[in-house]
Amino acid sequence: MRVLLDTNILLRALAGDPLVENISDVLLAEDTEVYVSAVSWWDIAARIASGNLEADLDELREAAAQSGFLELPLHGRHVRALAGPADSFGAGLKTSSFALMIAAQAEAEPMHLVSSGTTPSGRAAVVLREWR
Repeated sequence: MRVLLDTNILLRALAGDPLVENISDVLLAEDTEVYVSAVSWWDIAARIASGNLEADLDELREAAAQSGFLELPLHGRHVRALAGPADSFGAGLKTSSFALMIAAQAEAEPMHLVSSGTTPSGRAAVVLREWR
């Protein structure tokens, strides 16, 4: 299985956040390839530059590489996926440009998208979405 982490899940996974534990069996499975989008690195760089995140981008990239995460570059076919139907990305995804682009990448590849969301009771949750 190929999965793509959104930026928030990437940061939580690298920090060892317990929220990610409920899908750790999927992420750690031998047949799973875990990808990080170049868009996430762009998102993180923007957060650092704006003062919304205190982190070292190079250290985060190195930690992701050491964790076995693969980098997914941004291609034209990913951008093209954004031109699809407005509801193709589903409810519950954040609407930031970064999040939409990562969702478009997952759809274009296709791969499973791991993103953060909420349960009906409002609790934080990890969502694994399969694109078809």
